[in-house]
Amino acid sequence: MSDTTKKKKKKKKDTSDMVRKGLKRSSGFTWGLLVNLVIVFLVIKAFSFSFNFAYSVFGDVCADPLSREYKVIEIPADSTILEIGEALEESQIIEDKYVFYVKVKVKGYGDKIKSGKYGLSASMSYEEILDIICNIDTEEEEE
Repeated sequence: MSDTTKKKKKKKKDTSDMVRKGLKRSSGFTWGLLVNLVIVFLVIKAFSFSFNFAYSVFGDVCADPLSREYKVIEIPADSTILEIGEALEESQIIEDKYVFYVKVKVKGYGDKIKSGKYGLSASMSYEEILDIICNIDTEEEEE
């Protein structure tokens, strides 16, 4: 083989090596960018969920502000806070039983919830519902 043929083969080999290295770098960059975007997306979703949950716990929120329908909910004597929240959620009085649970714990109403039947509406806030099922208004008037 002549020197020019060897030089051409070496140039082609150098060029193809450069192309492969460039593709590896660009695919590595693309993969890294994709991973970073997924991480940023998950962080934003986690922040959004946390904010909405905290707003529901500490804000004045109701399931349906325009609802005029009242539903009778029965709270048995031996029910837990989560069971009460689940019954309220299934009746579409509240949006989230876990928000109800945290709200009860934060307010310290766990042992104040009274068993019985209550007329509740989806237009009531968590505070109003807790006032009714804990008989807070009637207890204050009696004292």
